[in-house]
Amino acid sequence: MVLTIVIASVLLMLTASVVFLFARYAPIIANLFMNITTRRVQNGELPLTGEDVTFETTDGVRLAGTLGRVPATGTDVPVVVFCHEFMSGRHTVTKYASFLEAGGFRVFTFDFRGHGDSECPLGYVPRQWVTKHEVSDLRAALRYLRDREDVGDAAVGLLGLSRGAVAAIAVAGDDPTVSGVVADGAFSTDHTLHSYMRRWAPIFVDRRMLPFSRFAWILGTFRRVGIRLAEHRLGVRFVSVLPALRRLSVPVFFIHGQEDSYVEPDQAKLLSDLVDGRKALWIVPHADHNKAFDVAPVEYGRRVVRFFQTSLPFDKAQGPEPVEGGMTAPAVTTPQDSEDPSGFRGAVSRSTPS
Repeated sequence: MVLTIVIASVLLMLTASVVFLFARYAPIIANLFMNITTRRVQNGELPLTGEDVTFETTDGVRLAGTLGRVPATGTDVPVVVFCHEFMSGRHTVTKYASFLEAGGFRVFTFDFRGHGDSECPLGYVPRQWVTKHEVSDLRAALRYLRDREDVGDAAVGLLGLSRGAVAAIAVAGDDPTVSGVVADGAFSTDHTLHSYMRRWAPIFVDRRMLPFSRFAWILGTFRRVGIRLAEHRLGVRFVSVLPALRRLSVPVFFIHGQEDSYVEPDQAKLLSDLVDGRKALWIVPHADHNKAFDVAPVEYGRRVVRFFQTSLPFDKAQGPEPVEGGMTAPAVTTPQDSEDPSGFRGAVSRSTPS
């Protein structure tokens, strides 16, 4: 009888301790989703030359977009859909559109809900974390393109920045109409949150509890509880990019800044390793988050155009001559071994900006 009471008392204390810890620290983790920490992106770009359009998502949100002009190569040419970063807008595509259009692609860009000229539903506040809403927005953009007679069955590729890159991967994971993805600054919500928790644990966690933060399973448990609490408070569902990466059957090109202060560059390698198919990773020296193009514009344009020219099928009668080199399945090579100017042989490239 005494032993039973002792065991019950111990279990009760352990249960009370667990409840206390979750009540104390889960709201702190959830606040990482509540607060907006990403710097605002300045939209100083000129509008994309083309046709301004609107279309609706499945939940009735009106989104604004712009479909660029048809290149001189003809009407049935591949289309690259630009997915802008958080706190930005569709017109930031212009510096990317210049080399994409020169490479023979038509460009389509749109504002995610709560950005630019698109509607923001009542009660919805966009944040830097990807939710089902951003995925729904991109799906609506692709449906709109397919319904246009001047696009039809043309090959489609996705170019996404940061949050837009995550949405692109999530959609490409189960959309057979997507032929290739360029993911610049992509991240995993789970891994990014895990990194933040380890980085800031000494600030928020009691010193007596700090040693426990070194255990991955403890951090994982608190991370999952914090995410669910944030979802409940915000009325959204966050998207995990990891399952989509494992399902990807199309080529994907990861680009990441070596000096990224928001998403650790090592995470880009982790995401790339999850892809079984054709892939490449370019770590750009001296580049911060989403600043790879600004650091190495010529090399950036050359690599991206070459990727899309090898992953999006052109009409041979109309399409431009592809740039030198070709993309193959992942191979055990290094950037030094490959003559491919884009580094597309399954290798991790850390080339010097040109």
